[in-house]
Amino acid sequence: MPAATPPINHTVSIFERLYANLPPLVPQAVVEDMGRALEQVKADQELSTEELEDVMIAFGKKVWPYIQAFEEFYQVYENQLGEKLLRQRSSPALQRSYQLFKEMGGTWRDLYAGSMAHVFGHEERTELGQVLVDIKCDIRAFAFQAVTATDRAAYETRIREFARIADDISDRLTALEGLAAAEQEHPSLAAEIRAQVRAFEYGLAFLGPKVDYQAVCSAPEHFQGRRLELKIRV
Repeated sequence: MPAATPPINHTVSIFERLYANLPPLVPQAVVEDMGRALEQVKADQELSTEELEDVMIAFGKKVWPYIQAFEEFYQVYENQLGEKLLRQRSSPALQRSYQLFKEMGGTWRDLYAGSMAHVFGHEERTELGQVLVDIKCDIRAFAFQAVTATDRAAYETRIREFARIADDISDRLTALEGLAAAEQEHPSLAAEIRAQVRAFEYGLAFLGPKVDYQAVCSAPEHFQGRRLELKIRV
């Protein structure tokens, strides 16, 4: 059998990370189905990249509400605990450099962006990188515990809210696909609409940038404008 191509390997790796990092309360049936699907795509040497993406999109739509809700809570906990943990785990030299970093206008968030890295020496940057990785792991573990205990009710509420958004996005994407199918006069516009639908689906499956809900909502109006432009050109 032919070896899997690099694009397939890369996409499978994304699928593996997605499966390995599912947040709490994803239905067990979904988790099990996703695990079986992952093993199947890893074993299928004939699978195309597009077919693999279709599998990921199907599961992405199911787990997207849980991941979005969990990410919100994670960000709250990170804002509450991150800087405190950094100070506790840093060497005296790194603490002094971090204080200078803050006095120069840097923030906790800026550390992840790597901005103003010149403030830290080589050894301090190495230490900082490891400390940030450890902090992220610890906060994630804390978040897992919190959303299944003290913050469970609020977490479940946000899951339901994101699920409604996901359903609405799915309905709007179906409508866009219908718009593309009905576009007989301008085949290039139909292809453009389908490409945009795919891009939105990538966002739901964590294969691309986060899906922009407002962009999804405004897409029909955008493509109506594009159709008018094409008619004027003709």
